[in-house]
Amino acid sequence: ANLALEKRNEKWFKLKGGPFMSIDLLFHHALSLYAMARKSKKMRRKYMAQADHIRKELNDSLKKRNPNIAHYVSILNAERAVLKQKKNQSKIVHELYNDAITRSARCGYVHYAALAQEHFADFLLSKDGNIEEAKYNIEGALERYTNWGAMGIVEHLHNKYRDVLDGNI
Repeated sequence: ANLALEKRNEKWFKLKGGPFMSIDLLFHHALSLYAMARKSKKMRRKYMAQADHIRKELNDSLKKRNPNIAHYVSILNAERAVLKQKKNQSKIVHELYNDAITRSARCGYVHYAALAQEHFADFLLSKDGNIEEAKYNIEGALERYTNWGAMGIVEHLHNKYRDVLDGNI
């Protein structure tokens, strides 16, 4: 993410409108920037600005009838809402994550539905305190990742959320 700030968007603008892999790269870049914005209060505005710019580009592409990126936009909208939410507005974040999960799953992107469930569970545990719903989403992400064949991620999530899954929280 720091590299993106140093390059000032020079690289990714060349990818815009390219093959699907470049759009996938943009999505993951924006997702990483939103994650960094959550961790770094000092650089939060810069990370958010970069991620918002990419999200807007993807959203514009969706409006220009590119149906293959609807799941990307919905996940990024949920990630942005987590950072922009004010007190007592977690319902909006819930709706956006549920939309991202449903949209990804319906389009056949099981791994992105799992990713959205994983991020939703993180939100529920860190900001919302809803352990039961977090456990449900962790289990859903584990099932989707298992069906997708990503056993390394499954093992990682089992270790990361051991206490939640065992009911020790």
